[in-house]
Amino acid sequence: MNLIKKHIPLAIVFVFGIMTLASYYVPHRKSENYLEWINIWQNIVAAFALFLGAISLFYAHYKKIERKVDGWGYSLFVYFGFLVIMVAAIVSDGKISDNGKITFLGWSFNNIYNPLSATMFSVLAFFIISTAYRSFRIKSFPAFLLFIAGLVLMLGNIPLGEIIWDKLFAWTNTTIADIKNWIISVPSTAGKRGIMIGIAIGAAVTSLKIIFGIERGYMGKD
Repeated sequence: MNLIKKHIPLAIVFVFGIMTLASYYVPHRKSENYLEWINIWQNIVAAFALFLGAISLFYAHYKKIERKVDGWGYSLFVYFGFLVIMVAAIVSDGKISDNGKITFLGWSFNNIYNPLSATMFSVLAFFIISTAYRSFRIKSFPAFLLFIAGLVLMLGNIPLGEIIWDKLFAWTNTTIADIKNWIISVPSTAGKRGIMIGIAIGAAVTSLKIIFGIERGYMGKD
């Protein structure tokens, strides 16, 4: 039993992990065919994962409705929205438009999904403002630099900022738009690239830990 639950899954992960990793460095037709085959299986597994995720979502909201917890009424809209979009997709054959005419699915996106998305992001704006207020409290020199950069970016995106800059700093022969573009192009881009490099290194290390059996969280609690 221990062989089936522990050693065989580890062996499968190790073999396919090494083969997939090596296929990216072997310029051969068989490597390309293998990667295409793996991508097909990846899509199949992703489809099953999406199906299981939907079941888990519906079950969680069913429990909220059953227990009448706070906000359980919103869980009803999960089922209602899923039903509406599913019917729209079936009726429209999965098409947003057909011969230039908006289908039922396209109408659902334009009149239900898009307004709800805009509402969600407008609500998030208030959380972003409160987070910015807490982040811009100057307690150290790095916080001061963050405050200055954020202030320049905000002033550079509104006409009032340009007017204030021209009144006070016209003698520098530099516009606030130039400073804003420099911040975005140089320090901001450098920071984003550093974060992406860190993410890539972390993903590579985690993958190697999974391949060599150091990380076994995917095997469950037992």
